[in-house]
Amino acid sequence: MKKFTLFVLTMSMALIAGCSKIPFQQLDTSKPIIKVNSAVITQKMYDKAFETGINNSPLAGKKMDIKDPQNKFIYLICKDRAVNDLIIRELINQESQKRKISVNDKDVNKTIDEIAQKLGGKDKLEASLASNHVKKEDLVSNIKMDLTVRKLIESVAGNIVISDKESKDFYEKNKASKFTNPDIVRASHILISTDGNDAKKAKAKAEKILASVKTNPANFEEIAKKSSEDPTTAPKGGDLGFFGRKDMVPAFSKVAFTITPGTISGIVQTQFGFHIIKVTDRKKAGVVPFAEVKNDIGKFLAEGKKMKVMRELIEGAKNSAKIVYMDPQYDTNKISQEIKGMLKNKKMGLMGMPPAAVK
Repeated sequence: MKKFTLFVLTMSMALIAGCSKIPFQQLDTSKPIIKVNSAVITQKMYDKAFETGINNSPLAGKKMDIKDPQNKFIYLICKDRAVNDLIIRELINQESQKRKISVNDKDVNKTIDEIAQKLGGKDKLEASLASNHVKKEDLVSNIKMDLTVRKLIESVAGNIVISDKESKDFYEKNKASKFTNPDIVRASHILISTDGNDAKKAKAKAEKILASVKTNPANFEEIAKKSSEDPTTAPKGGDLGFFGRKDMVPAFSKVAFTITPGTISGIVQTQFGFHIIKVTDRKKAGVVPFAEVKNDIGKFLAEGKKMKVMRELIEGAKNSAKIVYMDPQYDTNKISQEIKGMLKNKKMGLMGMPPAAVK
């Protein structure tokens, strides 16, 4: 499929635009800054949300003083998002309490086990959390929010069923743009990452693995499971599925589209590390038959309807809620006005760049 990927994202991430990454906060004694109905959002909660937002944004790892006056535009964007995320999270919690929706430890542990299985085991899950600087308690909080949102949607929307006609109509309307493939290949890879590792040692390790693969090409899948440092594909024997030339970085695509199915490449270096690529299939450009994508379309349309239900629920809850900004600097209306004013006066362009740099 071209450009049509079924993103089965966690509903909280898709619907709340990032607030699922903010850990649950217990009551604290810091300064109350916002009141949402009877609940209070504190300074400590905001500080944590703001920090988490930065750490999960493109700004992470960059040496930038976010509170420097020169970066005010970016600072206001991050501040506005942190405040809105906290308010929405609280509204979701309150709506869930009204409907007597709860998530227990069994639900959370089951989800963690499923995530670990997809990544190739608990050790790889812990390694992934460490490399992304995510604490275990934050993961648990994220999962609790995600499951709460899903149960809330089920409570409001019930069982959403997509008819064959709806799927077929979507297919016909989007056949040219979403279901017409360019030349595509299916490949598997073994990755030896250079992220935080010595490049020479990583290359030497890749060359040793390549020698093993060349000796027994039939064992590629098993070797990938044991040796690949790509946590997403390693459990699947390195399988990347089908992809087009533009779906991968140029150095990777160049090799994948050059070698014939059944062939194993030499060492291929990209910004991610050193790859060993095995092409397993190739398809010429053409339209994907409806039968192949029918189920994916149904899931995609169902997720869309669920998100619409949730958005409407949140908007309704926000409109009827009594929100008091106990500290005026966190008033989202004032923050938005300041952002618009800076854009209007052309004091700051997109993401803090001078307007002349923004095309």
